[in-house]
Amino acid sequence: MRMKQSTLSRAAVALGTILLLGALLGCGGGGGGVSPPPTLSGEIKGLAPGVKLILSVNGQAQEFSTPQYAQQPALNFTRSFFSGETYAIDVVKHPAGQICAVLRARTGVLTTSVSNVLVECHTTRLNDTGIRGSTAQQTSAWAPDSSGGRDAEADRLTKVGSGAFGFDYSKVCSSGVLVDSAGQCPGTQTWDCVRDNVTGLMWRRVDVPYAGAPPVATEPFCGDQNWRLPTVHELLSIVHAGKDASPYLDTDFFTATQPATPFLTSETYRDGAGAPWAVDFNNGGAASKLVVGSASRARWVSGTSDLNDPEPIPSAYSTTDANANYVIVDTQRELMWLVPKALVQSDWAGAQTELSSVNGASLGGYGDWRVPNRSELDALANRNFKTPAMDPKVRDAIANADAASVVYWSSSPWVRDTGRAWVVDFAYGDISTKSKTESARLIFVRNRAFNAPQ
Repeated sequence: MRMKQSTLSRAAVALGTILLLGALLGCGGGGGGVSPPPTLSGEIKGLAPGVKLILSVNGQAQEFSTPQYAQQPALNFTRSFFSGETYAIDVVKHPAGQICAVLRARTGVLTTSVSNVLVECHTTRLNDTGIRGSTAQQTSAWAPDSSGGRDAEADRLTKVGSGAFGFDYSKVCSSGVLVDSAGQCPGTQTWDCVRDNVTGLMWRRVDVPYAGAPPVATEPFCGDQNWRLPTVHELLSIVHAGKDASPYLDTDFFTATQPATPFLTSETYRDGAGAPWAVDFNNGGAASKLVVGSASRARWVSGTSDLNDPEPIPSAYSTTDANANYVIVDTQRELMWLVPKALVQSDWAGAQTELSSVNGASLGGYGDWRVPNRSELDALANRNFKTPAMDPKVRDAIANADAASVVYWSSSPWVRDTGRAWVVDFAYGDISTKSKTESARLIFVRNRAFNAPQ
């Protein structure tokens, strides 16, 4: 059956009218175009060359990398968004050797384009404590030390090797090659050493009775020949304080034959008695001087690390007077410290109020200060000095030696006794535990904003 020409003409006119109306609507009725879909962008700072940062927005992952520090990648999310969409940016995988954080515009609603997202990456030079609490604890600024650091980010770290939580170790054969994927060494070689991929130090796997000299002084062992006793900082760096039983180190990598025996360091306790410093792996990693006449063991180490006390000084610290609240920058360990002009003593729980006050006032220009964990607080100790055992630039910011030579709280609980927490006594640098109901002084820390060498 044929349709009449007039009917076809009327249909064509109607269709043309609809198309014209659609075109006019698409052009805003002739008075301007439809707004383009919103975009999400910003900047990345401090990303190390040759590594990959993986971020996600609303579950869609995207990789970022750079050939050099001076050419930080543009932070442009390539997925499409629609106006009014709610977004959330998360770190899927940190770059090897770094921790990155979304510090600005991590979440929001895209009513218009957002271009001020800020991601900062910093190099991690300190091992974390191994103390990792529940999910609820990790969301609190005063969490028992598990709210930040490598341990809290363990599931998103890019590790060279493996290890508990934030620790990153590799097993090394007697010739210096790594064990294979099956955990075997070639030929007749044996697994004898452990490389710490965070600090760069090489450790002997097995501890031995201290006999005065390194086991191998002139010939290579595990590819190294300069074996020595560790400094206090270095020996403390392998303490796993999150365990609830001795020995307090990662026994998947280290053998502790007699953990109840103190382990020697290369440093002398500065009270004039001439006794060496020792670390107690049987007691959570406490550190003090060796009792005269006590047996001791050695865990030999090789390599260099930024954990070493600088001797002689030049200092790694610089200070800034921020309205009498001193901000101390530690360029070795990528930390910033806040010394409030009003030094406060508090019990462990009561420090919550002081921390909230400090952050509420954005002292020193920042609002993300926290109480340091035991590893970070130990980083302030320079045991080449006494009363206080601090770098002079840190000591001077605390006003006087008497104010510095006292016990300071860490945010790290003693996992074997929840009524106690770890402290550092800066008279000499001792590390021990203290009842949470007692008082100690407070100093605050944050991750240093990116350090990007040119």
